[in-house]
Amino acid sequence: MSQTDMPLKINCRECFSRYDVSDLEAFSTFPCPRCGAKLRVPKRFGHFLLEKLCGRGGMSHIYRAKNTESSERVALKILNSDCDDPDLKNGYSKIFDMVSKLSGRPGVVPVYEAGEIEGTHYLSMQYLSGGDVEHRMRAGKLPELRIVANWLADVGEGLEAAHSLGIVHHDIKPSNIFINSSGRALLGDFDLADYRSDGDISTPCHGWASPAYVSPERLYGGGEDFKGDIFSLGVTAYELLGGKLPFSINGEAFDLYEERRKMEFSELYDLAPELGRETSDLVRSMLDFDPNMRPDYPEAVAVFRMLEWV
Repeated sequence: MSQTDMPLKINCRECFSRYDVSDLEAFSTFPCPRCGAKLRVPKRFGHFLLEKLCGRGGMSHIYRAKNTESSERVALKILNSDCDDPDLKNGYSKIFDMVSKLSGRPGVVPVYEAGEIEGTHYLSMQYLSGGDVEHRMRAGKLPELRIVANWLADVGEGLEAAHSLGIVHHDIKPSNIFINSSGRALLGDFDLADYRSDGDISTPCHGWASPAYVSPERLYGGGEDFKGDIFSLGVTAYELLGGKLPFSINGEAFDLYEERRKMEFSELYDLAPELGRETSDLVRSMLDFDPNMRPDYPEAVAVFRMLEWV
């Protein structure tokens, strides 16, 4: 009997009663007949049980899921069924191959497998119950600044590991930073990532990054090397530590480029004096219009880590 033909059964998390939910609608809820706990009906997807929709984008959906072969809870990214772009269909395998090289390195969400089930492509990753940083920020639930600075250092270490392998992320922002059960930050969503030599800003990047975080060189010529990631991490740091973005999000590419060239944003120290001048100066240098004036990852990580002891 195939998995598709097998009865779909779930256990109550409170009283451990077991129920056959094969005839119930996927993602619907019902009270446990024995203890009254609210139960959700999963949806079968190959050897995964999709438990909850966690997020959606233009090309994919992300679910909290259970791998029935390993009994492990995972985050499952599934390409939309109406997507017929061959590059995107092959993209999950490329992402898996790329991120797998970072296995065991800090600061990067681990990936487990990539594949295709009944013509639908998917990518399985570690499930992080802490969610992403943007949701925490929007809900006003960011922790004290020293912890946020530690998150930025975690991401910086992940990016340094990626850079050592020639990988550039191209989409650093709060919604792509996730918190694990130990309170450490991990960088995810390598959908736009590629292998790139230092100094290569002439090769256009795939896709379009969020206007608020994109580097000036990418706005001008369409490409960036790892210094573009440092710029985007600097925008993220400014927003998380200072409470607002340094640049606007509206306007044509030329307008956004000119705003970055002028560098007329407030000093981070004026927004959050408790961070100190060194952190403020570091973030400003990360946002320098000239990529060659931006710091490397070890310098940024060291300053962010220093705030843990302030």
